Amino acid sequence: MTDKLFLDSNLFIYAADKKSLYHDASVSFIKDHIRNGFFTADICLVEFYQVITDGRKTRNPLSPEQAVVFIQKLCDAPEIEVLETSLTDVFNEKVSQNHIITYQITKFDIYDLLIALCLKEHQVENIVTFNLKDFVKYPWLTAIDPRLRPVERKRNAASISFQNIPYGRQSIDEKDVAAVCSALRSDYLTTGPKIPEFEKAVADYKGAAHAVAVSSGTAALHCAMYAIGIGPGDEVIVPPMTFAATANCVVYQGGTPIFADVDPDALLIDPESVKQKITSRTKALIAVDYAGQPCDYDRLREICSANNLILVADACHSLGGQYKGRNMGTLADLTIFSFHPVKPITTGEGGMIVTHNPELAERMRIFRSHGITTDYRQREAQGSWFYEMTDLGFNYRITDFQCAMGLSQLKKLPRFLARRREIAAFYDEAFKDRPGIVPLTVNPDAKHAYHLYVVKVTAQPGRDELFRRMRDAGIGVNVHYVPVHFHPFYRERFGHEKGLCPVAEAAYGQILSLPVWPGMADDQAEHVLNTIQSVFVG
Repeated sequence: MTDKLFLDSNLFIYAADKKSLYHDASVSFIKDHIRNGFFTADICLVEFYQVITDGRKTRNPLSPEQAVVFIQKLCDAPEIEVLETSLTDVFNEKVSQNHIITYQITKFDIYDLLIALCLKEHQVENIVTFNLKDFVKYPWLTAIDPRLRPVERKRNAASISFQNIPYGRQSIDEKDVAAVCSALRSDYLTTGPKIPEFEKAVADYKGAAHAVAVSSGTAALHCAMYAIGIGPGDEVIVPPMTFAATANCVVYQGGTPIFADVDPDALLIDPESVKQKITSRTKALIAVDYAGQPCDYDRLREICSANNLILVADACHSLGGQYKGRNMGTLADLTIFSFHPVKPITTGEGGMIVTHNPELAERMRIFRSHGITTDYRQREAQGSWFYEMTDLGFNYRITDFQCAMGLSQLKKLPRFLARRREIAAFYDEAFKDRPGIVPLTVNPDAKHAYHLYVVKVTAQPGRDELFRRMRDAGIGVNVHYVPVHFHPFYRERFGHEKGLCPVAEAAYGQILSLPVWPGMADDQAEHVLNTIQSVFVG
């Protein structure tokens, strides 16, 4: 078998179509690998011509004359070898009834089967394509996604699934594994040098002065409430459209979460509702960047300044997001990040708080370690055994091997974000003319991180039936979230009832989170859309 790569027609199509979402990825892949040479096939050039000259199938079609010139350049390029499939002979002699049955071939799959058989004949193992699902069925081929780096490609081709597509998942490569293994072989598994190194890397990336790493996003929220002095009798305004931890952290400190409603289009906390909820007992506001979209921080800061409130950003969804060109981490008094596996980057479990306030940072460092003023490594450096517990804290420490993984993941964050936004743009385009499926609005001042891609299901068969049908098809859609004040704990503890936040409550009956994560293949996203279409069409 040869290691030389075979390029499917879609790479040439996207390379020629400058308006395609995949133009840059196609051109970059070809440029990066041109020295090694490529195979393609005559049948791919035929398909290229058919698609690139059809205005219904491409955003920037070529004229027939332009397409012919493009094909001629490909044929003349010394780096590209065009394999002859001899279409009639191949079809008559090599496409047997057994092939049709074994690979479940339809009339739409004949071209792909002819290519697969051609590659088998020429002992070509690797095909580069955006349509992985068309070729993973053939055991003699390895289908490679051109957007992935080499270490990711073979694993992706082998593991791509259309029966189990989660709404989100981690993206781990060999560099992450190596970083963790290196930390495991070091002198420190916890309270070691990787923790401040990770803290500094995130603080520098976000433009913050201080960062405090902890064991989870929930722990980070709790540290923040402790640091700002929340206690019995204090009120903290929070949105209901969030995970329970956003409100729970207030309760941990003896405070009372007060729920302000959200705006109907983006489901972010509504500044007007916030103003209505402020009382003499209000001490802080926690704004949640729902799904990855930053809130309207200018208005929220104005409200907090006018009422002497502390502004906390729950940015567990929005690492890498921006508001009016400013990074998350610079917009609030404290900003919270989460490193759970489905979040923008992961440490397995983990969280972090960033702030410009050195006193708050120091309080949180003490709180994360039982309320003790020094850790083991600091005492070792001082040659001392003595320590003091100055307040009642918790063990919210994160490990060195988690932080080593975080450092490795942080380097890939721009690529992860770009892929999430690419999938979101694909969904946006598909739903533009799809009645009954309404994506959430994106504020033009915001740069969305797309931790979640949330739509409202506004037509029959409705959200619940669509959820059931998608799950039956192996697509792990989800609902984010049950409004926090609906949970039994909050109903019983605080007496909350339906009607407290009518906008969030109405949205809860319609919202659905669709799959989006950096390693998601185009074919999987297309499968999601096709399944939705089949539910609505019948």
